Amino acid sequence: MRPTPSRSIKRSLLSALQLFSAAAAQIVNNTAPSLSFKVVSGGNDNHFLRDNLTSAQLLLTSANSTSAPRRLVVALPAGNAGALAYFLPADTSGNGTLGVHLVEGSLRSATADYFNVGVQAELAFDANATLGATIVGAVRAMRDYVEGGGVMHDVFNYTLADHSETSVRLHRRWINTTSPASADYNGADLYLSVPADSAARLSVTPGSNGTWIPPIVEIVVPRGGGTVTVKVVTNETSFPGLDTEDLFLPEGTDGSQALQTALQGLASGNLTAAQQVSFLTYKDKFTAGGWRFLTYFGRDSLIALRLLMPTLTSEAIEAALGAVIERANSTGALCHEETIGDYASFVNMANGHPELGNEPYYDYKMIDTDLLLLPAMSHYFLDLPQGQGRAEQFLAQPATLQNGTYAEILNRTVFYNLERARPFSQSPNISNLIGLRPGQSVGNWRDSNEGLGFGLYPFDVNTALVPASLRATQALVEAGLLNFTQPQLDASQIDAVASVWEAQAPALFEVTVDGAEAEARLRHFVQAANLSSVLLEGNSSLSAGDVSFYALSLRADGTPVEVLNSDMSFNLVYGANVSRAFLQHVVDALQPYPRGLLTNIGMVVANPAYDSNSTTTDVLNSAAYHGTVIWSFQQGLMASGLARQLGFCSPDSTTNVDTNPAPSPAPSWCSDAAFVQSLRDAQTRLWTSIRGAKSEIYSEVWSYTFDNATNAFSVADLASLSPFGTESDAIQLWSYGFLGLLDPSGNSTRS
Repeated sequence: MRPTPSRSIKRSLLSALQLFSAAAAQIVNNTAPSLSFKVVSGGNDNHFLRDNLTSAQLLLTSANSTSAPRRLVVALPAGNAGALAYFLPADTSGNGTLGVHLVEGSLRSATADYFNVGVQAELAFDANATLGATIVGAVRAMRDYVEGGGVMHDVFNYTLADHSETSVRLHRRWINTTSPASADYNGADLYLSVPADSAARLSVTPGSNGTWIPPIVEIVVPRGGGTVTVKVVTNETSFPGLDTEDLFLPEGTDGSQALQTALQGLASGNLTAAQQVSFLTYKDKFTAGGWRFLTYFGRDSLIALRLLMPTLTSEAIEAALGAVIERANSTGALCHEETIGDYASFVNMANGHPELGNEPYYDYKMIDTDLLLLPAMSHYFLDLPQGQGRAEQFLAQPATLQNGTYAEILNRTVFYNLERARPFSQSPNISNLIGLRPGQSVGNWRDSNEGLGFGLYPFDVNTALVPASLRATQALVEAGLLNFTQPQLDASQIDAVASVWEAQAPALFEVTVDGAEAEARLRHFVQAANLSSVLLEGNSSLSAGDVSFYALSLRADGTPVEVLNSDMSFNLVYGANVSRAFLQHVVDALQPYPRGLLTNIGMVVANPAYDSNSTTTDVLNSAAYHGTVIWSFQQGLMASGLARQLGFCSPDSTTNVDTNPAPSPAPSWCSDAAFVQSLRDAQTRLWTSIRGAKSEIYSEVWSYTFDNATNAFSVADLASLSPFGTESDAIQLWSYGFLGLLDPSGNSTRS
């Protein structure tokens, strides 16, 4: 399913004009890049650049890496296109080493014939090299290769174009190209060339069977090394970015002391993290992360928006909200991932619709994205000063990707969510919970096949997001902002549906393990995970009595996946009526791992130590994408949620950046000083854990190694452990939620 296309020809002409204008502006103005920075992460050097011509990330294996092949990745948000190439030592005796590094200051935007646009940089080689596996074109095809065990689709094969001792051009013609006259430039290109001052040369032997056998490309350098220029360009149109001053509120904006502190350095661009967020945000959409996800993801946009919203301008907030609404389908479901460019042609062909060419393909398989929009809108229009008085104009705005106004499109989503919630409110049993869509193994943020422990009903969706969406809808109706809906919404009816979900859903996920059995499972887990039994000492209060927690998910038969997990963070951030019993589970979970979730380098998102099914230990381990690993955004959600809940008892304008109107009356547990202190202690433990891997805080995910001598965990690159080569993005949009948070201790997490 997809939004109804409109104005496609007009948009194509506009894109061409924008490209021409951008190229002309670059030639005339020759302006410096608006963004240029470097991030070292996971054994890779990541270089980022954006100017008025292009936006790009260049990744190169770090010089100190022990990996023999040196990997180059160039990713452009324009068309989600780029190139992947491996440089191998020419010495195949087993003793050959190869060093490749980017010459400082050489990364810059570049053009080619027919207004093709991209980037170029000089690479210094210290020994002879051979070009290994290479993919030119779609970033998704590059991901398929890296994370799919070397999967290469023949349709993405490149061709050898011009070549000599000083230059070689590898060309990927777009799948949907029909015009022979433009075919040579309608695509993407990877150029290797020898600068005038370099003594390197290129040796090229064409393949013997068209595109089926790639050419042999050798880079020959003299003793002492030489440089080669690499250039990647495409004829896809670049997107206009949100500069930091357009993205963040200026310092001095009215608000709390905490907001004043949070805004320091953001709009001015003096803060490196602010530049990194700017690189990921554009005037018509937010992108999820680089290099693997430099395209639209609805869930990522909405979660990042919720955490960052207090610091963002109205322009930025409405750009993100509008992008989500624009991509809703005819039922009201919201797009999870947008596939654009050449990979869209590939997907459309695979779906039996080659006539669609490279029309974007919109993925609606997730069940959580639909539920995140209304809470974001309610928070913006009702709670934050930036949103006051802006709802009517925003909702009346006509969409550009489909027919109708934002109000008309949103109407579909409102009723889509309400109708999905009604069955459980009428009969609150497991079969009426919201499960994964038929035929799908994924559906929430834990979107690897094993991420939910092979369960059907996710905890976060059913206990946090369904009621949160209903409460947000109720609030917007009561404020008169959703009175456009047909049939007319009744706030009291929505309240009744939400109340059943809040009261009944969490109990269905409750897991209780007998104290002695829990201790036995813990000790078995410690041995299986190669940890130390010392980790189980010093927490006697936790080892006495039964252990209770919420299941990661429920299977189709209603049995729980008995994995302690971090997804209570969603309830803390989005929940309107979080019970004392629920908060006690949070306190219990925020204990040292493996009894709880906290390590000295962050909070793991899954802990199978208490699972009666011991095979889960292998499925959700430290090499699994959603296993015993640390996702930075989950830490941010948990920290934000704890601050929100504690703020309901005693608002603190010095540490709470967000504006969260307290319920009236205040929660009953606020009167129990000892219990409130236990929450504050949990908050302190969480932030201590977060600060243990401060250098990783804006990246996507990391794993650990454990030292039995020191009984301490160290940060480990997930890609080096993962059997699938799944790696972490160096910058990830929702991880920057920390820019909207303050460490209660006064320590800074910023860079």
